[in-house]
Amino acid sequence: MTDPSLSPPGCSTLYVLVPVTHQHDNVDWAAEGDAFRDRTLDCMSQIGCDDVRDRIRFEHRITPDDWQQRYGVYRGATFNLAHNLGQMLHRRPGNRFEELEGVYLVGGGTHPGSGLPVIYESSRITSRLLLNDLGVDAAFIDNHEATPLQR
Repeated sequence: MTDPSLSPPGCSTLYVLVPVTHQHDNVDWAAEGDAFRDRTLDCMSQIGCDDVRDRIRFEHRITPDDWQQRYGVYRGATFNLAHNLGQMLHRRPGNRFEELEGVYLVGGGTHPGSGLPVIYESSRITSRLLLNDLGVDAAFIDNHEATPLQR
């Protein structure tokens, strides 16, 4: 346990991330959420976590509907382009759009991934690619003391 404030004494927390579709007409999360939860726990039992269901004291579930309504994530698409394992880690699109010259991608849906620090790094990668393609020295991106105008 790394943070005892997250659970009562003698207990621990478990975070389960399940890639699912974004908000779409084919899934009504209000109606399907409980069944999907049960299916997830069934799958966990099959891989050796067979007592999780009986040990749950509190649970907090976030569906694509919640991401949209509570947090303003467009269509609840926290994995951005797709809610599947094929859109994670090194499988995300690169920062230079390969099919169309002069188009660059940045943000949580591109390499290297989601999460604010990683999105900032995506911005640095894309900025570096763009400036290099324009023939501009991009060294200032890694020098936090100088701005482009100061160089």
